Amino acid sequence: MPDLFMDLLIRELNSISSEVKSAEGRLNGLEGVIDGLWININPSGSFRNAVAVDGGLQEVKLANGHLLSMARAIAVNNMGMEPIRVVKVALFPESSPGGILTMSTLEVKAALEAINRYGGLRYVLMDGSLFVKLLEALRVLLLGRSIGEVYAIPEAVEFLNITSSLLTEASRRGVRLIFVSKDTNLRVYKEYAILRELAKSSVSQVSELASEGLNYYSVTWSRRLRLRFFNLMRRLSGTREASLMGLLLNQSVSDITLLASSTRRVGISHGMVKPMVLSGGLSPWLSELSDDELVRMVKRKLNDSLTLRGVEPSLDPSVLFNLPQVALTYVSASMDDSPMLIEVPIRGEGFLKRPRFRELNDTSVLTEVAGLMLGDYVDPVRYNGLLTLAHVYANFTVGQLGEYIAMLQDRLGLRFSRRLGLAVL
Repeated sequence: MPDLFMDLLIRELNSISSEVKSAEGRLNGLEGVIDGLWININPSGSFRNAVAVDGGLQEVKLANGHLLSMARAIAVNNMGMEPIRVVKVALFPESSPGGILTMSTLEVKAALEAINRYGGLRYVLMDGSLFVKLLEALRVLLLGRSIGEVYAIPEAVEFLNITSSLLTEASRRGVRLIFVSKDTNLRVYKEYAILRELAKSSVSQVSELASEGLNYYSVTWSRRLRLRFFNLMRRLSGTREASLMGLLLNQSVSDITLLASSTRRVGISHGMVKPMVLSGGLSPWLSELSDDELVRMVKRKLNDSLTLRGVEPSLDPSVLFNLPQVALTYVSASMDDSPMLIEVPIRGEGFLKRPRFRELNDTSVLTEVAGLMLGDYVDPVRYNGLLTLAHVYANFTVGQLGEYIAMLQDRLGLRFSRRLGLAVL
């Protein structure tokens, strides 16, 4: 069928091109701060005796309004062993995060099985951000309010439990866990740099609000803080503070946006940004709860799950207390490619404790991992051979989706939404 909209699409893209390209040009004096984050490093070897894990998720809407979630994950290796595959199909209410939590759980399950099955394993490369996945599970468990979120509490608990097991087993066996994100919209370095700059403002309302914002993993996630910044930005229109607050609230400007432009200014091909440690910072009052108060809060949430779904998952409080903080950096392999987010778990004060963002004292682990990532780098598409292979296997293709829908209709008699039927024709 011919595409009747291509000419109109091209016209629309041309109309917004200047807006997209101008985002990185509104740094308002932050260039020196961002450029000063880079550290030169060189490629150093490659990952030997390694496993790479990635997952895929496809959710389709049934005629009755439910979502049919098909999640899978695979662990591939460079040791000549058979890959590990896991699959789960489940039903969730519309707009529930249960599907993405299920996929994250399967990825961890595949990694844990690889550690237990493969002898001599040294590295496990996990696709995606550990920080983001922990944050999502904790948000659903502790702060979830919608029906879809409360319904997904068992999936959040399962992810936290199995992640705790993975961290424990990897540490016991001396296996390094490395989380890699090629495409991420994290804004932690951006927000940290801007908030630190705003905290120096001579306008007391600006400096006080910026200092408060440093207690959150993202000020834009908090509706209360977001509105306060917006109102203050409007009052101070035309000032540098207002311009910085506009950049802070701009969701299209991420760490990668700023760091990619920085590599071109600095002229750095191989490098990493100053490593930092990130913790939850879901809400300041959460970090101030005593252990007993947190346990009682979790118990109430588990009871909510029991009431709504008839399922009361089991969660040992020690799992929450011992969740690690996350050490992270961005690695640049080429000025023609966007930086990669690299994370490793570290034991410290705990994920739910403040400060949410601080300097990392011992950077040797991330420096070693960054050198290995550079050593295995091929190009922007095949940034890491093992992870690319895992992604190819885990990702759902359009053809596979059509086959699966036909099979589900035939075996289970499921009826799908009309729009889905048209989409896969």
